[in-house]
Amino acid sequence: MKTIREYSAIINEAIASRQYGEPASLYDPIRYTMEGQGKRLRPVLTLAAAEAMNVAAADAVLPALGVELYHNFTLLHDDIMDNSPTRRGRLAVWKKWDTAQAILSGDTMLSEASGCIIDSPFGPSQRINMLRCFNETALIVDRGQQYDMDFERRSEVALDEYITMIEYKTGALLAGACMIGAMTGDASIDTVEAFRQYGLNLGIAFQIQDDILDVYGDEATLGKPIGGDIVNDKHTWLLISAMEKAPVAMADIFARNLPADEKIAAVREVYDSLGLRALAEQEVERYMSKAIEAIAAAGLSADAAAFFTDFANSLIGRKK
Repeated sequence: MKTIREYSAIINEAIASRQYGEPASLYDPIRYTMEGQGKRLRPVLTLAAAEAMNVAAADAVLPALGVELYHNFTLLHDDIMDNSPTRRGRLAVWKKWDTAQAILSGDTMLSEASGCIIDSPFGPSQRINMLRCFNETALIVDRGQQYDMDFERRSEVALDEYITMIEYKTGALLAGACMIGAMTGDASIDTVEAFRQYGLNLGIAFQIQDDILDVYGDEATLGKPIGGDIVNDKHTWLLISAMEKAPVAMADIFARNLPADEKIAAVREVYDSLGLRALAEQEVERYMSKAIEAIAAAGLSADAAAFFTDFANSLIGRKK
């Protein structure tokens, strides 16, 4: 097994060397998007899962690239739907170009992503399984995005509904990345399922952690404004919990129609008074533990199991 840094270098090289067609106006937004300094978490998982199945990372580059192209496609379209002007500290594609161009270039990224899996150097049955997994994953992510949009139109969302939404929107792609990597090596059904459970629970933990960072993180590190979820009335683990535990205080904040900075400060004060940051961090730990338990049951080598355990810990900044 390689290190996260080594896997990231492999995928970054693949991104840099990827050749696109014409017209440049269609592909320039894709190049711009892929040049952004993302964490490459998902393709790293694909490459690592492949190596855990004794497949050389070099052979699994195309499926991993497809996973990363798809992930960035979702971000490109998410920015349009969320009206978010920046991504990773740079202008979002729809702001740098326009909405129509962002939609079309995003659609092209989706086709490029599936093409990477079709063109990968594996047998027909493996490619069919990977493509089926890719399509099923994309459909689940779409369902998660729709739930997310539906929640924005509702005044009340239950925590279990929210967990389902982030399982679909965030967990499913982490799970799919692992599963596609495992499928390159003809992994058993049980092993693929273990990777699925690992990715799903890791994704839930990751999203709740992201909810925390949106309120308590550092803007320079995140590459986006702090408190954006609060300003946009976005249902997060923290907001839903606050509305359940302090409905009167939260209703008062919403009724006052405060300027963005004041609204962020007021909502954060409620979070602090309820100790929600600590409670959210406990939930992150709980789902992290479930992810690690799942990968321990995957029948991997000690080296591979250690990699995925360390990856999960590093994802939320936990030492062990």
